[in-house]
Amino acid sequence: MLFWTAEAIARAVHVRVGHDESIGNSLVRFDPDKWGAHYAGRPTADGYHLVVAPSSSVRHHLIFQSRDPPPVSAPLTPVVLWDAWHPERLEAAQAFWRFAAHPRVRLPSSLPRPKPHPRGLKIAYMAWALDLAGTGASERDTHRALLGEPPAAWEDSGARSRVRTLVATARRWRDGAAFKLLKPLRPI
Repeated sequence: MLFWTAEAIARAVHVRVGHDESIGNSLVRFDPDKWGAHYAGRPTADGYHLVVAPSSSVRHHLIFQSRDPPPVSAPLTPVVLWDAWHPERLEAAQAFWRFAAHPRVRLPSSLPRPKPHPRGLKIAYMAWALDLAGTGASERDTHRALLGEPPAAWEDSGARSRVRTLVATARRWRDGAAFKLLKPLRPI
């Protein structure tokens, strides 16, 4: 994650950590672990800079007044600067507060992850070879695309046989052999 100085980014949210009674009932408390997002922080010349990333396309940049991170569960209050970038700063503060007040924590799935098929890579190469053969690519071009440069003695090499077998197997799978994997065997 990237860090900037406070004035280099308009959407940085300046945050005050509350210790007094006036903000004791804040909706947002400092607890990045409960926010359910990736985060990284470090001290900068402007204070403690925290980047919170709930997804790959969303980043919240927080600047705290102190160079140290606040204690966990400390109430937070935004400080929106009145400058030329006020609308952007206000929008960024609202976006972070909506996220932090109601984080979308993903629960771990109760279903086990499927195990990869032991011949998964071979199946992928078969599909690729079938696509190349369907477009009219030669066996030599198919070898070049899948496995690299073909050997100089193409006619006498095992590489030519390997490509032919790959394409023939892919055609058999396309014509119905793959459907056997979809239906479980019935007990007799």
